[in-house]
Parts: sequence; structure tokens; C-alpha cells
Amino acid sequence: MKLNGSNRIFAFLFFVSALFFVSGCKSKKAIVTGGGALEQKSHNRIIEDALSSEIGYRTLTTKGSIEFRTGSFSQKVPAVFKMIKDSILQASIRIPVLGGEAMRLTVTPDSIVMIDRMKKQYIAERFKNSKAIADFDFNFYNLQSLFTNKLFIPGKQEVTEKDFSKYNITSANDVYMLQTKGKGDLLYNFAVDASGHVASTLVYNEEKQITLQWSYNDFINDNNRMYPTAMQIKADVAKRRVDINIAYDKLETDKDLNIDNAISPKYTKVNFSDLIGTYIKKK
Repeated sequence: MKLNGSNRIFAFLFFVSALFFVSGCKSKKAIVTGGGALEQKSHNRIIEDALSSEIGYRTLTTKGSIEFRTGSFSQKVPAVFKMIKDSILQASIRIPVLGGEAMRLTVTPDSIVMIDRMKKQYIAERFKNSKAIADFDFNFYNLQSLFTNKLFIPGKQEVTEKDFSKYNITSANDVYMLQTKGKGDLLYNFAVDASGHVASTLVYNEEKQITLQWSYNDFINDNNRMYPTAMQIKADVAKRRVDINIAYDKLETDKDLNIDNAISPKYTKVNFSDLIGTYIKKK
């Protein structure tokens, strides 16, 4: 299946969604909300407070399940997710009931590897050369930021003080709205609540009919680390819709992780379109 421009974008959003197959039970901890009235703050102070509220970690891991919906298609599968900060993101998709691995997705700053064990095939591409994200300056570090509800600048690793002027800041409905622009005239909007946490990230281009809404809910305070235990992802590309609802009990941080990405020599290498195409057909 060959993918045109809008389908490549849809495939990319599917791929991003798949990386976060990490849900489980609702937290038993008291839910902490980040609401409240906004203070009068300077432009720089708003950004500084958002950056200081980011969760600190060396590694993250969690497991659970996710329900993925597009058109009339819906599927819920268990998974295990691992992250080493600024180094690697990996999601292992499990077979329901049986528990064996069905698919493994691994992203590093340089590469994307997807192993489909059910079909005994895989893709391996340079991240920056992937046709699925050719129209974006979105990178590994931005992907990492989406999962950890961080501010980011498209195409950059970190937000530094010299980047502060790239955000246009307004306020509405008890949140600060921080907007910046990326490649392909994509607009990135970050809603920051009164406590300084990113409550949602919206990426869109109205003319190209692209919208990615990533919302964060049910924040908890876990050992002085505040993070969301529920995420809602809504992606619309050229009137095609993907919905993902994620929830998990807690994140395990700073554990030593063993990340395996070995590929069996019996597997066939295919291109991105061939592997992803079968998963994004209209149902």
C-alpha cells in the first residue's frame, strides 16, 4: 500500500500513538488537580514555571493496556513501555491473554525500528529520513516531551532561555496558552495551568486539515513528582480520525533497564508503508 502525503501524516500519528501503549488501573493515590486562578506573571516567568514543573527522571517504565480506535475499528491490547531519558523509547505490544510479544517499537534520536512478530517483518529507518515525518521538524526529543507533558520547541532537544521569545503567550479559561510555530506552518499550542503544568498540547494546521490534541488529566503527587495518570489523544488528518485513551497507575522511575532490540535473521525487512499501511486502512 503506497501512502500519499496526508496518509503518511496519518501513519505518523498512528506510529506516535502506538508508542504509548501504556495504561492500567486508576491510581489509588489522592488525585491532585492543577486548576485555580491564574496569577499575573511575566512572559519569562510563565515559561520558567512550566519548565520547573517537569518531572525529573533518568528512566521511566510502566505497563498496562490501551484502546485504539479509528473508524469502526477498535482494539485493546496489553503492553510494556520503557524510556531512558534522551536516549531511547520502547513499547512492547503484548498478545492478549497469552502474553507473548506481538510488536516492538523502538525510537532513538537517530532511528526508528518496528518489529512485527505476527508477520515476521520489520522496518528500520533513520529518524530524520523517515518519509512518515518528512513534512515535520518533529524529532525524538519532541516525542519524549509529549509523553512527559513537557514544553518543547519543534526540532530542538531542550527549551532554553533564548527560545522564550518563540512563544506567543495569551490566557483563557484559567490556562496560559503558549504558541510556537514549526515546519510546514504547523502551530504548537501548550495549555499551561495555574500550577505550571502542561495540561494539553495541540498541534494543527487548519489549511492542511491536520490536528493532534494530546490532553493530560488526573494529576497525582507521587513522592514529590507530579504527573498525569490519564492521557487523551485525538488525531485528525484530512477527515480521518484516531482516538486513544491512556491511563496508568503510576510510573516507575530511575530503575536500571535492559532494553533489547534484537531482530531475528528470519524476519523480512519492509518499508514503512508496507508495514503500517495494513493498520490504517479504513474499516
